[in-house]
Order: sequence, then structure tokens, then C-alpha cells
Amino acid sequence: MNSGIPFRDAYKKVALKIENGKYKSSSEKELHLGTHEGSIGNLCNKEIKKQMAKVMSSFPFKTVNLALVKLLKR
Repeated sequence: MNSGIPFRDAYKKVALKIENGKYKSSSEKELHLGTHEGSIGNLCNKEIKKQMAKVMSSFPFKTVNLALVKLLKR
């Protein structure tokens, strides 16, 4: 909505309202932030940890470590 006020002035006006705790959104829709996967409100840490464990278990660390030990003994 264009009310004839320069953007800079409108921005400052809104910023002051937010700072003073007096800002009210003109939108009738309620905002639902942080609900999608990966957002600050839904990090999915359990799922990430589970997937990380699965990937890490697929690497042959024991075989590689044994090969390194054999190489270093020479």
C-alpha cells in the first residue's frame, strides 16, 4: 500500500513501533514461522542424527585403520 510516505521514513516509523512493543501487523493472516523442516522452530535434529549415524556406519573405518597400521609398520 502506497500512502505517499518515503520508504525510509516508513521503515523508521515501523522500527520504532517494534522497538517499543507497539507494532501490530496489518495482515489478517496469522504468521506461522518456523514450522517447515530445517527452520529455527523445527530443526529435525533427531532425524539428522539418525541419518548421520547411518551414513557413518557405511564407511569402512576399521579396514582403513588396519591398512594404515600395516603401512606404518614398514
